[in-house]
Amino acid sequence: MSTNPNQLFVEEKKGQHIYHNVWGGDDLHIGIYRPKDLSLYEANRKTTERMIKLLPKIKRASRVLVIQSGFGGAARYIAEEYKCKVWCLNDDEKQNEYNERKIEELELTKKMKVAKGFVEYMPYEPDYFDFVIGQDAFSLTGKKRETFRAIHRVLKPEGRLIISALMRSETCDNPESEKLIKKLPLEELITEEQYGKDAQRGFLQQIYSIELSDQLVHHYTKVLYTLQANKEALVEQSSERFVQDRIKTYKNFIKLAEDGCLDWGILMFQKMNG
Repeated sequence: MSTNPNQLFVEEKKGQHIYHNVWGGDDLHIGIYRPKDLSLYEANRKTTERMIKLLPKIKRASRVLVIQSGFGGAARYIAEEYKCKVWCLNDDEKQNEYNERKIEELELTKKMKVAKGFVEYMPYEPDYFDFVIGQDAFSLTGKKRETFRAIHRVLKPEGRLIISALMRSETCDNPESEKLIKKLPLEELITEEQYGKDAQRGFLQQIYSIELSDQLVHHYTKVLYTLQANKEALVEQSSERFVQDRIKTYKNFIKLAEDGCLDWGILMFQKMNG
C-alpha cells in the first residue's frame, strides 16, 4: 500500500486535531485496559509505563530516543518522570511543532529535543542512545529492516530497543480476512517471528516479548464508539469522508481482532555487537 504511516488520521490538515479529541491526550498508540474502564488516555499511558518498566533502570544520564514520537505525549512523560534526556524523531511537521510548544510550556527544553526524520534520516551520532522506544511505529512502516539497521547504528553497545507492535497472527489464513488486512492503513503487517528475523538482519537480537492481543478488541471498540459519539463535531473539524473512512477502518480492525487475525504485544531487542 502507498499510505503514509503518519496519515492514518492526518491526510487532511484539520484532521490533526481529531487525535486530541478522540484520544483525550497526545498519545497515538494502542492502550492497555487493565482495569477495563480506563479511558483511552489512561490506557495509552499504561502502555508507556509497562514498556518503561521492562527496560533496565533509566537514569538521569540515560539518553532515550522515541521514534515516530507523534505529538510527544509519551516522550514528555518519560522526560518528566525519569529526569533523563529524551530525543523525539518524527516525520510530521505539525505534530513536531505541537510537541515543541508543549516542551516549552513544561520547561523541558533542556531535557528534550525534537527532530524531523525517520528511517532515511536519523540525525544522530553512532552509538549514542541507551534506549530507543517505538510505540506501534513499526506496525505502520514497510521499511522494517531498514528501521532496525538505522536503530542499530544509533544505539550504544548492548543498548535496548523496545516496541509495541500490531502483528499478523500466525494462524490467519482466511481469504476474507486477507482482503480486510489489505484495506488497513498499514504498509506491512508481519508476524512476531518475522519481526525477530528482520531484527537479526538489522543486528538486533530479540530478548523478550509479552503477548497482549486481548487488548485489541477493547481498544478499537472504544475508539470506534468515541468516533461515532462525536461524529458531528469531528466532521466539522475534517470532513464527512474523512470520519466515515476512519469508522470503516476501525470496524475492520475489530473484525480482524475478533477473528484472531491480529496480534499485539511488546517486543524488546538488544544491540548485537561485533
